[in-house]
Amino acid sequence: MKKSLFAAIALTVIAAPSLACEKPQNKPAIPDPTTAVTAQMVKSNNEVKAYVKATEEYLSCSGMSSSDVRKAEDELRAYADAFNKTIREFKKLNS
Repeated sequence: MKKSLFAAIALTVIAAPSLACEKPQNKPAIPDPTTAVTAQMVKSNNEVKAYVKATEEYLSCSGMSSSDVRKAEDELRAYADAFNKTIREFKKLNS
């Protein structure tokens, strides 16, 4: 009885990190700054931040090779930079 309980606990401990390490599925769309409204930009900003954080967490636990992680980080950085450019353009157009 004790052995089966220990085995069940050990399996749970080992499997738990792999269950928590899931790749984010949907990259939020970046709105057009020339037609977006403030509420849309705020919503998009929150979605992008959440996506970036989830992707960073995934990369830290994914077990990917270091070159694959660097490539994914570069892609994530380019995505975040594109969004930041959109925010700057939106602010410029609406100030």
